[in-house]
Amino acid sequence: MLTLFIRAILLYLLLVLTMRGMGKRQLGQFQPYEFAITMLLANLIATPMSDVSTPLMYGLLPVAALFLVHSVITLLSVRSDRLRAVVSGKPCVVVSNGIIQRDELKRLSLSLSDLLEGLRGSGIMDIDEVGTAIIEANGMISAFPMSARRPVTLQDMNFETKYEGLPLILIMDGRIQLNSLNMAGKDQAWLDRILSGLHLGIEQVFICSLNTQGEMHIQDMKGAVSKVQALQPGEVKW
Repeated sequence: MLTLFIRAILLYLLLVLTMRGMGKRQLGQFQPYEFAITMLLANLIATPMSDVSTPLMYGLLPVAALFLVHSVITLLSVRSDRLRAVVSGKPCVVVSNGIIQRDELKRLSLSLSDLLEGLRGSGIMDIDEVGTAIIEANGMISAFPMSARRPVTLQDMNFETKYEGLPLILIMDGRIQLNSLNMAGKDQAWLDRILSGLHLGIEQVFICSLNTQGEMHIQDMKGAVSKVQALQPGEVKW
């Protein structure tokens, strides 16, 4: 029983490492060759995990081989547009200038119901609103409304906008995030000074974030929220 327990842990860790090694896309939208490899990995791991009589290497070696194949295909696909089109496919326009391309739907074996479902998934309910729709290589539908139907933007209204980047999380659950603090170009002494003005210590802060306008959002362990102008927008370095 102990052997089976240990084998299960080892094979599980191997599978997790292999999936991580295949890249973050492997965990989201699959390309056809990635989907095939993922299905095979599950089968290869299952047998040595449940059957102690099966040598552990019968699971390790095939997984290593598939990882190698995946790495080679990915590398070659990056360097060759032709190979990438063969193994991953290429995007296809199924709605152009508001007109559904029937021939493309037939070629892709896609029904009108499938197309409408994909459009709803993109936030478009009425086919009359669609200007362009594309079937991506991973099978997802990307839809874009006609220019007359798209929402008004600040640029359309001639409003001047400020830079907005990803906020930095400086403290999380009472623990300082040194990488984020370094990105902000500040040190712990600077952070301590701001928190001391609120009568807080780092260990008392549940979350502290700093946005690209220099505004700091602080929530303490009791749920109280404070906002501080910690930097001038011109001091933002990320």
